[in-house]
Amino acid sequence: MAEVSSKTEPEAVREVKPLRLHGVQQRQARAVAASLFVALFFLWGGGYNTGPIFLAALLKAFGWSHARVGSLIGALSLAVGVSAPIAGWLLDRAEARWVMGTGALIAVLGMLGAANSHGFAMLLISVVLLGIGLGASTWLAASLVIVNWFPDRRGMALGLVTFGMESGGMAMTFLVGSVIAAYGWRTGYLLIAAPALLLVVPLLLLVVRTRPADTGSQSVSSQGDELPGCEIGEALRTRAFWMLALAELSFGLAAGGTFHHLVAFLEGLHYSLRAATLVVSTVLGMAAVGKVAMGALGDRIGGKNALALGFAMIALSVPLLLNAVRPSILVLWLVIVGIAGASPVALGPLVTAETLGLRRFGTLFGWLGFALTFGLFIGPQIVGWVTDLTGSYTAGYELCGTICVIGAVASLLCVAPRSAVSLEQVRPRPS
Repeated sequence: MAEVSSKTEPEAVREVKPLRLHGVQQRQARAVAASLFVALFFLWGGGYNTGPIFLAALLKAFGWSHARVGSLIGALSLAVGVSAPIAGWLLDRAEARWVMGTGALIAVLGMLGAANSHGFAMLLISVVLLGIGLGASTWLAASLVIVNWFPDRRGMALGLVTFGMESGGMAMTFLVGSVIAAYGWRTGYLLIAAPALLLVVPLLLLVVRTRPADTGSQSVSSQGDELPGCEIGEALRTRAFWMLALAELSFGLAAGGTFHHLVAFLEGLHYSLRAATLVVSTVLGMAAVGKVAMGALGDRIGGKNALALGFAMIALSVPLLLNAVRPSILVLWLVIVGIAGASPVALGPLVTAETLGLRRFGTLFGWLGFALTFGLFIGPQIVGWVTDLTGSYTAGYELCGTICVIGAVASLLCVAPRSAVSLEQVRPRPS
C-alpha cells in the first residue's frame, strides 16, 4: 500500500483505467461511436447549428424585431444548459440509450411543434422542447458513453465522435437553407425532424449502451458505484471541479461572443456577405478536423495541457482577426482557430475523466455543461453590449481573448485530487 501512496496523483488516475477491449467489444465500441456520430450530425447539426438560418427566415415570415427572434436562439441555448445537469444525473442512474432515446424524441417533438407554430408563444415552447431534448441526447451523453467505451484513446475518440457536430452543421445549414428558400421555413423544420426520428432514435435505442456489458446483471447505478472517482460532494470541494467550470464558462463566453458576431464583424471590414458566410462555413469544417487532432494530442500530453494550449491558441488568434482586413491574415486566423477553436468540446470530457474520475461523471459533467451553455447564451449579448457602447467590435473581441487566457490558466490548474481515486481500488504493481 505504501507503494501506491508514493505515486503521483495523475499516475493513480491512469492506473485504474479499465482493461483494453478485445474482439466483440471492440466492434461494439466502434458501432456505439458511429451511432453517436450520426446522432450529433443530425440532432446537433440540424437542431442547433441551423439556428441562424431559421432566425433569418422567421424575421421575414413574421416581421418580428431582431431582439424577439434572437430570444428564440437564446432560449434554445438556455434550455440545453438547464437540462444538462438533469440529464447527467439520469445518465449516472439509467442506461444511456433510454436517456438519449427519450431526449431525441423530445427534440423531434420540438421540431414538429415549431413546424406547426403560428405565433411566438408556440414557437418558444417548441424551441425550449428542442433544447431540452438536445441537452439529453447529444454531446453530454455522448461524452459519458465514449469515456466508458474507450479507456485508452479517449481524446481521439471524443474528437472523432464530436466531429459530427460541426460536419453536421455544415451539411444541414446548406441543405436547410436551400429547402427554406424553395419551400419555406416550416418544411425546413420537417426536414431536420425526419432523420432524427427515422434514423437517430432507432440507432440510439438499439445500439448505444452506457458501458461494455461485463458486469452481469448489475444496474448502471451499481456499475458506477464500483468505478474510481469522486462523489458529488467530494468533487465540489476540489479545486479541479471549479477550475473546470471556469474553463467551460470561458469557452462558452469566448466562442459565443466571437462566432455569433463574426459575419457582422467581417462585413464591417468590407468583406461581402458571401465571403463572410464562406468564412463561417470554413471555420466549422476546420474546427471539426481540429477537434480530432487536439483530442489525439490530449492523449499524448494530458488533457489539461492540451486544453490550455487550445485556449492559448484561440487567445493569440484574436489580434489576427482584428487585423484581418488583409485576406492573408484572415486565412492565418482560420488555420489557428480551425485547429483550436472547438477543442474544448472534445478535451473538456477528457479532463473531467482524468481529474474527477468516472463514478459520477454524468452528474458532474452535466453541471460543467451548464457552465458552457450559459456562456454560449450570455457571450453574444456581452459582445453586443460592448460593441454598442464603444461603436466597434474591437473591445468586445479583445475581451473574448482575455477570457481565453483565463481559461488557459484554469485548465492548467485542473490537477486530479488524490481523493478522485480510492486507494483500495488501485492495484499495486507487482514487486
